[in-house]
Amino acid sequence: MSLVVVDPDEEASASLCEQLKLLEYDPIPATELKLALDICDHAHPELLLCSEIDWAKQLAASNRRLPVVVTSKQELNSEILLDALRSGLADAWRLPVDGNFLAQRIETIINRPRQARSQAEARLSQYVADLQRDQRAGRYIQMGMLPPNPMAIEHYRLQHRIIPSLILSGDFVDYFRITDRYFAFYIADVSGHGASSAFVTVLLKNFSRRLRREYRPTMLNEPGEILEWINRELLDQQIDKHVVIILAIGDLQRNSVCLVNAGHFPPAILVNEAGASFIEQPGKPVGLFDEVNYQSHRVDLAVGDRLVMFSDGVLDAMDSSKLSQKEAVLLTAAAASSDMAAIWRELGISESGVPDDMTCLTVRRSS
Repeated sequence: MSLVVVDPDEEASASLCEQLKLLEYDPIPATELKLALDICDHAHPELLLCSEIDWAKQLAASNRRLPVVVTSKQELNSEILLDALRSGLADAWRLPVDGNFLAQRIETIINRPRQARSQAEARLSQYVADLQRDQRAGRYIQMGMLPPNPMAIEHYRLQHRIIPSLILSGDFVDYFRITDRYFAFYIADVSGHGASSAFVTVLLKNFSRRLRREYRPTMLNEPGEILEWINRELLDQQIDKHVVIILAIGDLQRNSVCLVNAGHFPPAILVNEAGASFIEQPGKPVGLFDEVNYQSHRVDLAVGDRLVMFSDGVLDAMDSSKLSQKEAVLLTAAAASSDMAAIWRELGISESGVPDDMTCLTVRRSS
């Protein structure tokens, strides 16, 4: 163990160094403050023993992580000791001291930061374990809020897949029947990641339940009114989160779907006999602006037609740097199959270590 003995008295310094050598320490003598500072910069000692209290304070101030001990030949009164400890000094001794005291105090001082680190690491480990346990519980609750997968609403089959980047997800999907004639579905992406974003998905699930009870008839033909309602609710909550969302109302009699888009990218994909194409729609995210307006787009669905929606996390996970190439992959994957596993295989992206939540929602007319 390397120690620096700082003492302008060469004879006293030599005596202390000899005592330290007998205890199998490696003392380095320094008779000047500047020399001691230079030694600290280059030799990286584990402990400083300094006879001058003013020097000791300067050494402690310039080396915050290096313990410094005052070694005085004079009696140290309580006021001096208190001042030394307040200045960040590790200890204060009156010389001479016997070898047992010296060895014991040195080991105590050296081990003090190690023990502190060990305790801090133990506390951190426990904190992480508690956090992971809480997040797993939250994950269980969040997965319980999702609709059945897959689910049939008369002659429509709805299916989803969510791959979170963390334990909790900021992506959310829902689909449910509103009346005998109408059903609703949406894909939503909350800004950010983790617990705070996952909390907003609880609010979205609450909106789903309220919509089934509190909808106005006009909402079934103009779903933009639903997004305006959600926008007001999020602004009133003042949670500093916004949501991009594609929401649609399906009409079982007309076999049509009326979609609105609140800033969600990529847009929904329509797959029919003509191929796969994006349904481009403008719209502001909900939870950001006081004034919003959403224009709906109605799509008639023949047997076998389907809608496919991805969250932007899917784009982020792709290798290509060009957006046009990524969009082409989405169209190809959406057109390849109505089976969720096949769509995911066609995307060709890893499901581990993803930078953002990844979600896919499909709606297919089966008959």
